[in-house]
Amino acid sequence: MNDRIAIGAAFLMTSLAGAAAVARAWVTPASSRQRVAPDPAPMLRPVEALERFEARCLVERRTTLHVKFRTGGAMCLDCRSSLAGGAR
Repeated sequence: MNDRIAIGAAFLMTSLAGAAAVARAWVTPASSRQRVAPDPAPMLRPVEALERFEARCLVERRTTLHVKFRTGGAMCLDCRSSLAGGAR
């Protein structure tokens, strides 16, 4: 009789652990399952950035280093925000 109780208890505990894992996966939102946050801006290739200059960043409200692109735009290297029209 002890063998039956041990087998039953092992089966019950395994079933409960499996049910808890399924319930946890079901309830957990998809946003918290993602372990690594995606990069907000991809790294720039050396060809794309033409010139570095200092300008006032509108987001950080201070003078920071920016890069100018061939397309005429500019981007802050600290916060990755872009300047409209590539103002210098």
